[in-house]
Amino acid sequence: MATYASISTSLDGYYVGPNPSPHQPMGDTGFALHNWFAHDRADRQQLSADDILREDFERLGAMIMGRDSYEHAQAAWGPRPPFEVPVFVLTHRSRPDDVREGSTFHFVTEGFSAALQRAHDAVSGTDVAFHGGGAIQQAITHGVLDELQLHVVPVLLRQGRRLFDEVSDQLVNLEQARVIKGNGVTHLKYRVLGAD
Repeated sequence: MATYASISTSLDGYYVGPNPSPHQPMGDTGFALHNWFAHDRADRQQLSADDILREDFERLGAMIMGRDSYEHAQAAWGPRPPFEVPVFVLTHRSRPDDVREGSTFHFVTEGFSAALQRAHDAVSGTDVAFHGGGAIQQAITHGVLDELQLHVVPVLLRQGRRLFDEVSDQLVNLEQARVIKGNGVTHLKYRVLGAD
């Protein structure tokens, strides 16, 4: 069992644009980060038609995401989110599970380590993914991320939220595993070797 993350970023390192909200989850200009794949609706079959995304879905057994990611995207998912696995949402506010067709969102108030343990307990022979910048930052800081894939889009957002600004000050070593040039995007996959 491994842990991984996959996220779109601008060339200058932003994963959302300025002023994200539940009605505009990527921010004022952040939709440019996701034009490389079809996302008219949050449908697993449609999304996994893309070879890059198919890999992520095929290995997905459980997911951890932050409360912001949940709040900003839950309306777009509708009654059937694309994940089709248990999702553990990091939050400080307790609330009942959000049960939707194929996916249940469990709200974890005991912290990152508790969410990770619950995700590991929920999978059998498959992997745990981190979704959204906050969860990825915590995974790197806690030293539990095995693989990171960045979908780098050739745009300079110049404002918003940067992926690595909230990561611990330790040096994190990565090893390049793959580079794929796509249409308006470069897919960079790294193995995370650990911090010094």
